[in-house]
Amino acid sequence: MRPPMRTRLTPAIVVGMLGAAALCGAGQQTDATRQPTATFRSSLDVIAVDVQVSDRTGVPLAGLGPDKFQVTINGRRRRVLSAELIQSTSAMSLTAVERAAATAGPPVRPTLARVVFIAIDCLSFDASASRHVIAAARTFIDRLPPTDEVGLFAYPYGPKISPTTDHAAVGRSLATVMGQRNLPSSQFHLRPAEIVDLSGVASSGDARQSSLLESVVVRECGDTPDDACRRGLMLELSEAAIYYEGQGNAGLGMLRSLLEQLSATNGRKTLVLLSSGMIASDVPGGRPDISELGMQVGKEAARSNTSVYTLFLDTAATDKFQAQVRGADKNLQSVARDSEILGRWLDQFSGAAGGALFNVHVGTGEYAFDRVLNEISAYYLLGVEPGDEDRDGRTHEIKVKTTQKNAVIRGRRWVMVPTRGAAVPENGSAGASEAAASKEKTPPPPRRVVSADIQALADAFDRGEPDFQRRLADTQDLAALLRNFRTSDAPWPDAPGKTAVFALELAVAALRSDTPDARDAGGRLLAEYNVRVRQPEAADAFECSWLWTEAAALEGLFMPDAAIVLLPRAVERCPHEGRLHLAHAIISEQRWLRGTAETNDEAGILERYQAAIDFPDTAAEARMRAAWFLCRLGRLDEALALIDVRPSGTDPYVLYLTNLVRGQILRARGRLDDAEKAYRDALETWPGAQSARVALMTLRLSRGDRQEAAKLAEGVETASADQFDPWWTYWLGDYRAYPAIVAKLREIVR
Repeated sequence: MRPPMRTRLTPAIVVGMLGAAALCGAGQQTDATRQPTATFRSSLDVIAVDVQVSDRTGVPLAGLGPDKFQVTINGRRRRVLSAELIQSTSAMSLTAVERAAATAGPPVRPTLARVVFIAIDCLSFDASASRHVIAAARTFIDRLPPTDEVGLFAYPYGPKISPTTDHAAVGRSLATVMGQRNLPSSQFHLRPAEIVDLSGVASSGDARQSSLLESVVVRECGDTPDDACRRGLMLELSEAAIYYEGQGNAGLGMLRSLLEQLSATNGRKTLVLLSSGMIASDVPGGRPDISELGMQVGKEAARSNTSVYTLFLDTAATDKFQAQVRGADKNLQSVARDSEILGRWLDQFSGAAGGALFNVHVGTGEYAFDRVLNEISAYYLLGVEPGDEDRDGRTHEIKVKTTQKNAVIRGRRWVMVPTRGAAVPENGSAGASEAAASKEKTPPPPRRVVSADIQALADAFDRGEPDFQRRLADTQDLAALLRNFRTSDAPWPDAPGKTAVFALELAVAALRSDTPDARDAGGRLLAEYNVRVRQPEAADAFECSWLWTEAAALEGLFMPDAAIVLLPRAVERCPHEGRLHLAHAIISEQRWLRGTAETNDEAGILERYQAAIDFPDTAAEARMRAAWFLCRLGRLDEALALIDVRPSGTDPYVLYLTNLVRGQILRARGRLDDAEKAYRDALETWPGAQSARVALMTLRLSRGDRQEAAKLAEGVETASADQFDPWWTYWLGDYRAYPAIVAKLREIVR
């Protein structure tokens, strides 16, 4: 029984309820289905909560009164004063006359528009998996009423269209979307579930995980695995966890940005997300870990008052035939576990946002689109009386249940309850506002939230490198700083390149830290921005410069195991950048020195040096480094053939090292006179360099010239403390010029 109205309605409630009632097809609702507008007692501040109620097949249920609903806020029961069914008509069910009237001339929009956004996680699937589902999505758009506003967000690369009633334009753009999945290079055949279950096995001590690890080691390395294979497998597990973590967090960050934009859009909003899932740990503290940003995205969906439906394109069954997992365990239980891992976060996210997840194993997903279309075609607008303790203007957990048998109810898990007397928020749970009733008023953009510590650093970044580096050096907790950055809005929302440079410098500072948490956070941030800076199709100058700067930092930090995850992809993206080819070779040799390279990778290292020799700007340095590598392998004739080609250019750093390496090779070949000349040439290029002095000293001593040897030794002992020797930075690669490389990158985005 509807409570009587005593005086007058609260203005925001009147506008909200009338605006919501106007959603009933903009004149398409019949008299038989139209219900009277709900009324409320003015002595009560009432909030409006929208929920969808359907049968098990997705068909909306009509005729439910307020007595059929139970609402709790923060676990406390709240009274439901009214329940109004709001319906919308599918474009496919209109008569020819109704459809012509609806589409003729400028669109007639309802007071409260219904907004449907199609979001596509392009990185999660390849082109073959997406083609049929994209076609079904176009059909889904065609079936929406002409008055519905439709938007498109293909991320990270693809068309992005703001909500519009031009459905045909959205459909044409949707046809251009392609899957962009790019799997990391791998030596072993690891399934998604194995990456999750084994990424933390070294530190967990879990017996079951240890047993699983041993079975994978035997499968990949043979019945008597050697230490090198075992180390390589553990390294690849760690690398894969970092890679997928970066990819997942980048995708979540972009999805969060979309939801932030939707918070400034009036209307009842539905997001239909198409994704093949993401590899994410289902164990607390496990890797890949996307829980931190994942929770932020779920809350953003609640704040934006957006229902989320996810079509999970489950490719686990077909992926088992890919080359990357051709030797992996392919039984049904393993495939089911992979599917569970890939879809878990999507399921949680959709449920928290008042929607649902639908598994699409094969075919076009038409059933799932039909179900979404049915479910969003009607909803109940409930008038709920909040308690005084709810009236704090904050977000609260809300649960809505129905006593109707065999019913499926979907609603958001969070609601923002305004303070008493405040207007209904434009994008809160009421689903409508005074702004929605006014066609002239444009909703304000979402409030940007940048934490104070990040803003202070961003201001220093704008002032210049010295000030920024001083403030960064004074930061006590780099791990916390990076977490704040990843969960905050961008300091420069209209300059993503500048934000990427800022992120790179934060990550490098964290990687230099002695704190494991900071180094871990730095690695995560780098992996994420490797995805964010990538351009659709071909890389641009900024992307290649950013990747080179990243490579130079990792060379200098001597982190080859982390760098090798990123460099092959960087070379693939920028094949004409000789510095990246050289960095790839140097990083590979660093791994060889540490014993973590693949077995017999010497040939691969030489191939990478040869690729760098083919570029004029890196040829001289690549020849010198390849020759020194061959010398240490005992292949002196090949080394000499490379080093005897005189370097072009006048870079004293390369000239000095070339002469020094030539002297070492000649001495090993027994050509002592030529070796002595090479050492003296090195000293002429870089006077006072300690390494060349010591090399010449030992050579003169071995030839019986004690007098000159003693003179050289005295020169070494009395050299000033600031005397620099290029050999000291030999293994750091391009890091010797890192400040200049960063400055060049900053110039690009200035």
